Amino acid sequence: MGNIFLKDDVRTEFEDLKSDLSEGNIPEAAAEYQAYLNEMQNLPLNIAVVGKAGAGKSSFINAFWGINEDEDYEAAKVWIVEESKVPKAYPHPSSPNIMIWELPEIREHNSKAAEYFKKVEFERYDVFIMVVTDRFTENDAFLATEIQRMRKKFYCVRSKMDISIESERRKRNFSMEKTLENIRNYCEDNLKESAKLPARVFLVSNLHAHMYEFPLLREKMAAELLDYKKHIFTLAVQVFSEDNLMEKKIKMKPSIKYLAFISCICGAVPVVGLSLACDIGIVMVALKCFWKVLGIDQCSLHFLALQTGKGFEELRSEMKKRPLVKTISAQLALSLLMKSALWVRPLSVKYLGMVFGGASSFFVTYYFLNKFLDNAVENARKVRAKLLK
Repeated sequence: MGNIFLKDDVRTEFEDLKSDLSEGNIPEAAAEYQAYLNEMQNLPLNIAVVGKAGAGKSSFINAFWGINEDEDYEAAKVWIVEESKVPKAYPHPSSPNIMIWELPEIREHNSKAAEYFKKVEFERYDVFIMVVTDRFTENDAFLATEIQRMRKKFYCVRSKMDISIESERRKRNFSMEKTLENIRNYCEDNLKESAKLPARVFLVSNLHAHMYEFPLLREKMAAELLDYKKHIFTLAVQVFSEDNLMEKKIKMKPSIKYLAFISCICGAVPVVGLSLACDIGIVMVALKCFWKVLGIDQCSLHFLALQTGKGFEELRSEMKKRPLVKTISAQLALSLLMKSALWVRPLSVKYLGMVFGGASSFFVTYYFLNKFLDNAVENARKVRAKLLK
């Protein structure tokens, strides 16, 4: 990052820090920063997945969260014949405040519909995703109309595209582009006819979430959500584009100042061998969060390997730095912090007039977390490039 980083980014943050501390109430400033971080970790987002039994709702949920049924305890069970009669919640693997709810199929759209809406707590959900495999049923159309009437965000997904494409490939003069266009037009025309809705239909494969329009669905949802929901959803979804990667980085950067402040100014313990004090537990949580959000932790890489047919080691070998989440220990974090301190300390005094103590510890930790995030983004970029080959 060099001197430009030191003179611009850190100087700005350090001036903000001095302003926060100028009144001498460090506990109050720390409490305010901690409250902000806690709020961002606990803001709710509820996504409902609806559709008839057998449409692929459970597989869709697993693909949406990037988890494997065989390896993840919280994964939705795919081959269960008898559908649950109550909503089933599936929290995001690292952000449990974000929930996908699998709703039971609505089987009647007469006077008993009100009973269904009450049972599934219809008002609770911020977003509805309807999963269909072919034609929309009368119940699908009724449900879609009710969702729109309530002015809720609504997205329609045509699942099992891998099966449809494999079947179409056997035909003479097969064209992928033409086939996708025909399927989309058929579904959208059917939706307009049955529910009188001009909604777009996204074509997805739950077994290959990097293909077809799964990435586009996520990007569309992130773009249309408002306020904090947009922020937390963007951090939660998988990386499928350069724009998505950079947006994640932009949204994570502001939290670094708060993390460095809380770690180094309050509740810090001395680091042996250096005039540096910080809460190493906070630092470790931040490192693991960066890797998870950017999709380069061990669990995410295994999922990407399964979805794309690439080898896990093949993907991991693309990364410059390879401390997977399992290996981000206190010893590793301390080692990396000490390297940052040895490089940063002389420059911190030269450019900011800082001396050892809480402010110096803040400076070192702030630099270290930014550097780690930059490296993580570069690793994610290399993994993505490998997936596209």
